[in-house]
Amino acid sequence: MWATITVKQKMRPTSQRNPGPRHTGISGSHPMESPAYIDRNTQPISSESPDPTEVQTLTDSLGAAQADQLAAQRTALALPFLVAAIRRDPKFPSPALAPVYSSLLTLLALGGTRGVSTYDSSQVLIEGLLTIGLNVQDYRALIDDVGELAGEGFGIEMIFWTLEVIEAFMRHATPDADAREIFMHQLLARIVAIKMRLSTLQLAAVRQLVIEFGWSSEELQTVQHQTAQDSFALCLLDKKVAIYSLLETASRQAKCVLEAAAPGISVECNADFGGTSRLRALAQNSDIFIIVWAAAKHAATDFIRAHRGTRTLLYAQGKGFSSLLRAIEDHFKLRGKS
Repeated sequence: MWATITVKQKMRPTSQRNPGPRHTGISGSHPMESPAYIDRNTQPISSESPDPTEVQTLTDSLGAAQADQLAAQRTALALPFLVAAIRRDPKFPSPALAPVYSSLLTLLALGGTRGVSTYDSSQVLIEGLLTIGLNVQDYRALIDDVGELAGEGFGIEMIFWTLEVIEAFMRHATPDADAREIFMHQLLARIVAIKMRLSTLQLAAVRQLVIEFGWSSEELQTVQHQTAQDSFALCLLDKKVAIYSLLETASRQAKCVLEAAAPGISVECNADFGGTSRLRALAQNSDIFIIVWAAAKHAATDFIRAHRGTRTLLYAQGKGFSSLLRAIEDHFKLRGKS
């Protein structure tokens, strides 16, 4: 298995990473790019005692494939499925596979197109690498890859992805505090540059993140909520929202943002390990229920599904509060298009 899915580690230095046009953000997605489709059509790749030689072969072969245009295109199409398969490994993230995660992220960063699946996949790999822990050189290489993914044409469709990345970097220890601080402020500056285009929920999320990390927020304070630009507050008027996550800090942060952005909303957070009467009540009585996919117990998730019926059930792809908010905003965007 290992020898058949391969990537090259850090194929080119950052200065050479611009083979095509600069990216302008998240492009429209094909149904095959959706996380649900990808998850249904992948099998887990086990990290059970991988042979270092096979891991190296894995990181060499896809790198070699980049020299052939057709092979490179097919590799690019396969990347989200490879990441989904790796994520389903019960031992993810595995330190033994860190070179594989790093190489896959580099391939995503060097890709010629940017769809929703590209950014969702990158988020999985970024979180995995930060969880494992990196040395200074690999940490700076990770920053380079994330910077490449962000691109120069920063748009509002990338706001929640960017906030999720900032949360991940700030949640984990760093071997280079100065590099992290500089990079976080660079990302925040890109958001501030388009602050007048942010949705009500995006603006509330950015303000919460700025407060959380004690950063200056003077420029954001000058922005007034433009309720005429979106109907988010109306959509959630008098709604009951339930959040299930074992990361209670993220749940509380999302609760604060939602209550600030939509007065009148009721938000309940839960982190029970299994089926409880309180969790059953939330599953049966909430208008919207959000499960943090990456921070949930399978027993509790199955319990929620069993008692949820046909009511709205959303899945947040990341672990932070930004991912929770993105799930809600995406839900209402889809409803608006239907």
